[in-house]
Amino acid sequence: MRRTTGRSTLKEVAERAGVSIGTASAVFAGKTWVSPATGSVVRRAAEELGYRPRARRPAETGMIGFVSWVSELFSPGNLYYAPVVYGAQQACAELDLSMTYEVIQPRGDRLPLCVERGQVAGLLVLNVGASRDYLARILDAGVSCVLLEHAVIDLPVDYVRHDDETGGYLATRHLIGLGHTSPPPAIITAGAHIVPAARRLAGYHRACAEHGLTPDPAYVRPGDFTARTGYEQMTALLDLPVPPTAVFCANDLSAFGALDALRERGLRVPGDVSVIGYDDVAMAAHASPPLTTIASDKELLGAQAVWHLVQRVRRPETTSRDTMLGVRLVERRSTAPPHP
Repeated sequence: MRRTTGRSTLKEVAERAGVSIGTASAVFAGKTWVSPATGSVVRRAAEELGYRPRARRPAETGMIGFVSWVSELFSPGNLYYAPVVYGAQQACAELDLSMTYEVIQPRGDRLPLCVERGQVAGLLVLNVGASRDYLARILDAGVSCVLLEHAVIDLPVDYVRHDDETGGYLATRHLIGLGHTSPPPAIITAGAHIVPAARRLAGYHRACAEHGLTPDPAYVRPGDFTARTGYEQMTALLDLPVPPTAVFCANDLSAFGALDALRERGLRVPGDVSVIGYDDVAMAAHASPPLTTIASDKELLGAQAVWHLVQRVRRPETTSRDTMLGVRLVERRSTAPPHP
C-alpha cells in the first residue's frame, strides 16, 4: 500500500526493498552496476512509499532534462525537432550545462528517468503529450519545468511558444491578398488537441472573417501534421464539387504531401493551386516548387527555454511567464494569384 502521509526516506526505501542504502542511492543516481532487477525492486518500493529523490541543483549535476512524447505526430525523426534541440544544446554550452534527451512513450505514467534518478533540477517539455497531472507529479518531485509550444495551465511553470495564431493569420491573409477569395482558401490542419494547430486554425478564421469570407466547412480538413494526411486531405479537397484554388497547410510536412497529390492529378503549383506551409523546415526551400511558408525560429525556441529554465530553477517561487516568439512570412514559388 502506498504511504500517503509524512515524507519517506531513502533508508526506508532500502529497508523495504531489502538492499543497502548505498545500493538504493545508486539506483536513483543511475549507476550502471546495479542490476535491472534490483533497480525495479527499489523503484517499486519508492513508489509504494511515495518517496522522491531530492533533485540536485545544476551546480551539482551540471545537467538539465529535455523530454518529448513520441507519436506519429511528434516522432524524433520529425524535421521540426532537430533545430529546437540544437538551440537548447547551444544555450547549455554557453551556460556550462549538459542536457539529457529522453523520449516518453504515449499512455505511460512513469516519470522521466532523469527525474526518477534525481539527476536534474529542471526539465524542458516539448509538445502535447504531457497532461496536467503528469506535470504536477514532476513538480512534486522538486523539478522545475518550462513547456515548449504547450497550452497554458494552472501550474507554476514557464512557457515558450511561437505566435501561431498570428502565423495562421499571415498565411491566410497572404493567399487572400493574392486574390484567392472565390472560393476562399482551404486549410489542412490537425486535431483540436494539438495546441499549435488550434492556434493556427484560429488565425485562419480571423483572416477570413476580416475579409468577409465564410469558408465552406468542407474546406477545413482534419489532418495530423504528417505528409500522409496532407496527401489524403488534398485529394479530398480536389474531389469537392468546387475545389479550392489555394490551400494553407498547417505545417510543412503536410504541405509536402499536398504537393504530391497535386502532382499526381497533373495540376500545377502555383498555376492551378497555390500551397503555403508552416514552420520553414530545412527542406521547404528545396521542395518542388520551393514552398512559401511561415518561418518560426526553432533554435531560438530551444535556447529561450533553457534560459528560462535556469532562472526558474534559481527562483522557483516566481510567477509563471509566457514568452511568445514572433513568426514571419517567407514567400517562395508555391503561391501566386489564381489562374484567370
